[in-house]
Amino acid sequence: MTQSSISRAFQPECALCHGTDVSLYHYQAYRKVLKCRSCGLVFAHPIPTPEEKYQTERLAYEGELLPEAAEFFANCHRNFKEDAVIQQFREALDWIEDTCKPGRMLDVGPGTGIFLFLAKERGWIPLGIDICELSADKAKEEFEIKVDVGSFDTYPYEDGSFDCITMLDVVEHSRDPLAFLRRAFDLLRPGGVIYVAVPNQRSFLTVILDRWIRLGLPFGRYFLERLYVQPHVFYFNPTVLAAALEKAGFVLHGGVRGGNVYLSRYRLPMWMRIPLEVVLQIGGLVGMSARIMAIGRKPRAVLPAAR
Repeated sequence: MTQSSISRAFQPECALCHGTDVSLYHYQAYRKVLKCRSCGLVFAHPIPTPEEKYQTERLAYEGELLPEAAEFFANCHRNFKEDAVIQQFREALDWIEDTCKPGRMLDVGPGTGIFLFLAKERGWIPLGIDICELSADKAKEEFEIKVDVGSFDTYPYEDGSFDCITMLDVVEHSRDPLAFLRRAFDLLRPGGVIYVAVPNQRSFLTVILDRWIRLGLPFGRYFLERLYVQPHVFYFNPTVLAAALEKAGFVLHGGVRGGNVYLSRYRLPMWMRIPLEVVLQIGGLVGMSARIMAIGRKPRAVLPAAR
């Protein structure tokens, strides 16, 4: 099998456009990473089963699969310090409140619940949902935030019962991102908004490391496993994220924005941290940031979304 073609023995379907014109983007020992030639979505194959997804997310939350996840959560407790990540959360709330007054907010995959805590301080009525019970326990312990345990796409919330749904670094973990977004569309009241933040697969850093990996340069396998981590199933760029939200029925507000990750929360050697910081800063300057964010509004007069 080559990088440019997929065996006719299987024809995986793109979860966004349902096309089958896909190419092999990268090969990992336990899965393939494919790219849809029609819409540009990059995705893992095979898609994990619900049980596999639960186990992966639990291990990631505990830090066994992603040590940096434990580092990230280190400041997400009741005695948090005002660092760059907290500021980014506050800026996200500012943007949300430009389009929607505080009301009922559902955060999907809330981690320790710190984002919901910040929202509650501003008058929102917070609720979270996570497939990992450890998240629910932590949110209650640290911030007295209620988090339901279960799958977002099947949990029995009433349609139209939320004013805002937030998904911070969550959609890329889902087994079907379009179904995920359509579920959010149904749960929002007319005029309600969704806020989505995901890693940018077309970031300056990713473009450089993708080429590095393909050239077979040193540490290529290491970079491959750090770019395409096991908990992530789908990989978005600004065009693909906008298309996914619009296909789910949302109207974009303010386009797709860029933002960077903050390496100060991650335990990295200086020889790695300094060049990464430089590349991330360049990416931000040239419009190829490491993260992308978007807000979609559910129209007040709702037309059936394309299915």
